[in-house]
Amino acid sequence: MKKKLIIVGVLFGLIGVVAAVHGVRWWWYRGYSRGSRTGILRKLSVKGSPLCKYLSGEMALIGSPMGQAPVIWEFTVDDDSDTNPIVVKLHAAERAAKEVTVDYRQDLDNKGKLWSCAQTDYYVTGVE
Repeated sequence: MKKKLIIVGVLFGLIGVVAAVHGVRWWWYRGYSRGSRTGILRKLSVKGSPLCKYLSGEMALIGSPMGQAPVIWEFTVDDDSDTNPIVVKLHAAERAAKEVTVDYRQDLDNKGKLWSCAQTDYYVTGVE
């Protein structure tokens, strides 16, 4: 009986250590940098498997030298629901094909996290 309790305790301890490591990693890398980017929204699309959908976008950045292809910046939105004001403004900017400025948060090391579906480190937090 005592042996079973020790085994269960070790298993719960290992699960606790793994959870703590992932929690500290999330805390450390979330909000690594913040900023804003200006450009023309090229594409908004819902991506991901049926269990893990997210809104992804591409923006052609303003300020590329004449004659060169524009720099494409990929981003994600945290809350992809149609009632989210950020999503509404992004869809309006995409339809208007006008220049838009977005505020973003960069989370480092986003790929491979169990709780994140997005394939980018940039999350739009506001639209101007």
